[in-house]
Amino acid sequence: MMEHSVREQDGVTVIAPRGPIDVSDALTLRDLLAGPVGGAGNRVLVDLSEVTLVDSSGIGILVTAHRQAEASGAALALGNPVGPVGRVFEMTRTNKLLRIYPTVDEALAALRGG
Repeated sequence: MMEHSVREQDGVTVIAPRGPIDVSDALTLRDLLAGPVGGAGNRVLVDLSEVTLVDSSGIGILVTAHRQAEASGAALALGNPVGPVGRVFEMTRTNKLLRIYPTVDEALAALRGG
């Protein structure tokens, strides 16, 4: 089971997974995101600071959550993808689709602003 924390910060739901997001953990992440991204006006930040790896299943979950957020009127952003995690978004070009910010603070500011 994927370790994670969930907190509210300035009206934003911050979900912070820890360790790898791979095929064995992708469904946990999907379930964590499903409620928050399904509500109009909800603002959701995935804090990637402590994520060590994201595989294709993890990318798929994040892309699906992004589409759900757009459809429901929620806002989803990712913050602080470190090292290889950031490179995965670049290699898969999902950095063009997803709202990814270099730091958690920048992501929070962007979500608060809209």
